[in-house]
Amino acid sequence: MQRLIALTLKEFRQLRRDTLTLRMIIMVPLMQMFIFGYAINFDVKHLTTVVFDESRSYDSRELVAKMAASEYFDIVGSVNSFQELRHALDSATANVALVIDREYGKDRHAGEPAHAMLIVNASDSTTSTQAMSIASGIATGISMQSLAMRAKWTAKAPPVDLRLRPWYNPDLRTANFIIPGLLAIILTFSLIMFTASSIVRERELGTLEQLQVTPLTRSQLIVGKILPFLVIGYIQLTLVVLLMRYLFHIPIVGSVPALYLLSGLYIASVLGLGIFVSTVAQTQMQATQMSMFFLLPFVFLSGYVFPIAGMPTFFQYLTYLIPANFFMQIIRGIVLRGATVSELWQPIAWLTFYTVTIIGFSIMRFQKTAS
Repeated sequence: MQRLIALTLKEFRQLRRDTLTLRMIIMVPLMQMFIFGYAINFDVKHLTTVVFDESRSYDSRELVAKMAASEYFDIVGSVNSFQELRHALDSATANVALVIDREYGKDRHAGEPAHAMLIVNASDSTTSTQAMSIASGIATGISMQSLAMRAKWTAKAPPVDLRLRPWYNPDLRTANFIIPGLLAIILTFSLIMFTASSIVRERELGTLEQLQVTPLTRSQLIVGKILPFLVIGYIQLTLVVLLMRYLFHIPIVGSVPALYLLSGLYIASVLGLGIFVSTVAQTQMQATQMSMFFLLPFVFLSGYVFPIAGMPTFFQYLTYLIPANFFMQIIRGIVLRGATVSELWQPIAWLTFYTVTIIGFSIMRFQKTAS
């Protein structure tokens, strides 16, 4: 035990001398939190919109006013022809164009369908989908109002009163979806690279071989190398949790001790991957490049941004090889839904299996390459 403590203290002293790594431990989570927390936003508002109003009636102006009042459409001007409309979209002066038929007002008063068309720049599918959905809702509201007047419907509620209740994220904030999952991304990015680079650097300097001829056992050597990074992982976890709670105002509905306990399980799995990378990479540059190679699947195949249910079947099975997939389910379950450990037993079981497997495999490979 004394040897293990001595090795761990030696690792901490070495980290203290590496001022660049110490800065990265703090700066990397801060930068990623600010970039992902503020830059990634699916709540699209203030879409620049031009209007081609051939009707020029009170009813057409009502439609334009309702769209502007929604805060999703900013009316930046009007055009007088389809050529001007196309130029506005081609030059990105506007993202949306509203075309109102010449007979729009007349048809509304005559009880006929009044025609209008929304043209959306669909090169950004997320923006275009939201724009079309919001415009459809506005048109539906106007249609319901007209039908109610003709049917002399006097009740305040519509004939079918379907009420929507979004649970766990009632304001539908993007940050509530993005920030909790960012825990997994930050821990993955930092710890794999730090662990792999540290061990490879020791091998390059020859100090790893010096440690191997000491009375330390291989298990003590590996644990002593991992413990400092486990502490680093918890420091980063605490930093992200504090920013999530007090900067982005995302409450932790579930158990904080469970959050920390299960995060330790994920940190251990990531450190196991770092050991694996260190057994393959020959230089620190290779270790860094291999760490970046792992980051992309962890982002795109973990359900962090894209739902796994929407992926092809092959990739859905492939996500079972990504521990971040299970940690995403755990972290969002605890933070957003207040789920208990018993309710999250499936992703916890998968993450435990993965952690034990990768650490065991990495240690065996480390012993083989170090001998």
